[in-house]
Amino acid sequence: MAKKKSEQIGTDDAVILMFLNLVEENGIEIPITLSVSGAVISGTLINASTYYAEITESSKLPNTTISKIMYKNFSDLKEAYAKQKQEEADKEAKKNSLTFIHLKDVKYLSTGVQPTPSSSNWWRGRISSIDGFSFDSLV
Repeated sequence: MAKKKSEQIGTDDAVILMFLNLVEENGIEIPITLSVSGAVISGTLINASTYYAEITESSKLPNTTISKIMYKNFSDLKEAYAKQKQEEADKEAKKNSLTFIHLKDVKYLSTGVQPTPSSSNWWRGRISSIDGFSFDSLV
């Protein structure tokens, strides 16, 4: 059966799913390094609720019109995520329904070069894009 192009695909890697479920259910944070399409990304694995809460808070720091707009938009995303998670819980979503991974304190790594802090402390990516991982931080 062919998958629809718009369908989001997770992963069947039992190890990463186990850790993602621990993070999502218990709110623990785990240092992690990912290989994604040749890039190496290191940071702290956090749950989606923490990601949305912290990115919403960080968007309101400067008191400018754009920061107010961003804060409103991130707040709306946070509320939509909470509603979606409640609907999934009500429907008893499948175990492998996770499609995104969330990191904070992100650094991008290149061979022979010092770790480069990202312009943002937050990173969100598709789980299906992960080529490899280790549960430690290289920075």
